[in-house]
Amino acid sequence: MPVCAKCKNKVPKVYNCEHTDDQDYCSDCYTELHYYITEQ
Repeated sequence: MPVCAKCKNKVPKVYNCEHTDDQDYCSDCYTELHYYITEQ
């Protein structure tokens, strides 16, 4: 099972992009990151 680079939880699916510096994030951390980016 993959591990989220941010929260260190084992998750069924991970996501990454240029905003995560190609690190794997779980859906919650990934969504939170993009929410933060779009709010600025």
